[in-house]
Amino acid sequence: MSRFTDFLDLYPVMNTKRNYRAALMAYMDFIYGMKRMRPEVTTEELRKYEELIEQYSTEERDHVSDLMRFNAHNAGVNVTPHTARNRFKITKEFFSFIGIELNQRDVKRIRNKLPKGHTRTIERDMDHETLRSIMSHLDVKSRAFFLTLASSGMRVGELVKINMADFNLNENPASVLIRGELTRTGDQRCTFISQEALTAIHEWLKVRDKYMQTAFNRNRGFTNKDKSKMRSMDDPRMFPISQKVAGEIWTNALKNAGLLSYDNVTNRVQIHIHMLRKFFRSQLALACPVDIVEALMGHSGYLTDAYRRHTKKQMGEFYLKAEHRVTISGGDILGGLDFGEKLASLEQENNEMKVALNSQRFENLDLKSRINHLEAVMATMMAIDQIPDLPVMLKGKQPRAILKEEAVVNNHHSIS
Repeated sequence: MSRFTDFLDLYPVMNTKRNYRAALMAYMDFIYGMKRMRPEVTTEELRKYEELIEQYSTEERDHVSDLMRFNAHNAGVNVTPHTARNRFKITKEFFSFIGIELNQRDVKRIRNKLPKGHTRTIERDMDHETLRSIMSHLDVKSRAFFLTLASSGMRVGELVKINMADFNLNENPASVLIRGELTRTGDQRCTFISQEALTAIHEWLKVRDKYMQTAFNRNRGFTNKDKSKMRSMDDPRMFPISQKVAGEIWTNALKNAGLLSYDNVTNRVQIHIHMLRKFFRSQLALACPVDIVEALMGHSGYLTDAYRRHTKKQMGEFYLKAEHRVTISGGDILGGLDFGEKLASLEQENNEMKVALNSQRFENLDLKSRINHLEAVMATMMAIDQIPDLPVMLKGKQPRAILKEEAVVNNHHSIS
């Protein structure tokens, strides 16, 4: 085992390990010159980088000067500020791992050479209409995959590793368990998917076995050397693809939809796959508490707090109220409102009408009761009119007069 391998083994999440390896190889490329033909490193090239790192660890060098020049180099070749900062952070961590300590003054000097600013790629808007166009160029597997991403807030690297057993498709809303060994923070969490994504998954499951058989047969000709590329029929993952393949599918869909474009400065795709998380964050937060949204996405600052204050059922109820925001086919604008808002508005109007009708029904019943009382009084009065005068009662008033007076009083009370 080399120091390079030992260092990478500290990070069990594959995507994190890949990023750390890429940063250290970029540092070695700067110090000793490029040792790879293309970004995807071969086994032989990786062995060469391991040797270079061992060499660097034992050489007498000015490490502060190396890092300062490395940061200045990244700023000069238009490496994005985010990538440059990550490379510096990872290299500094590796320095500490092999016993090279930097004091605060040196760290400040080195950091001053980093490129200024934040994201440099000019991204294009990702809205419901754009996503509908992209989805129309996907097969059943890919459509289910990307609808799940857009409605759950998961990272691509998480979804490609989640097993079918961790999807609960019988709940409302359907939920997904993301185990701690798959997350960037190491914290387990739960998220939800839309009814639209659930329907797409059901369609995918109808053909999944056939897809697995086809993929297995296609790879049976690999030699023993290439067995790592073979697809297993027993793959338990819901979506048995790699993160790299997911990116290629996304890029092809963009191209077919006429939406593929690159930033002139960074040469990066302007509608990239990770923007599905941004779509989820921005849309769901319009109708759902922010701490719930952040917890569903796995942002560590919100996870503990949200799960302490809300049960899974309560979080699901919040999600259902905002689900229309992350439903791709339901984002049409109707009278200034999208489909979900229009439906909610109609439901509110319907409830208000029900209340008004119930109130009117009670008023009608009360009025009918008063009319019946008056009719009874009038019938009594008419009966008295047919009787000859009776002896004077109660201060000289005739019974008929007394009843007439009572009818007037009752009529007054009924009207009031």
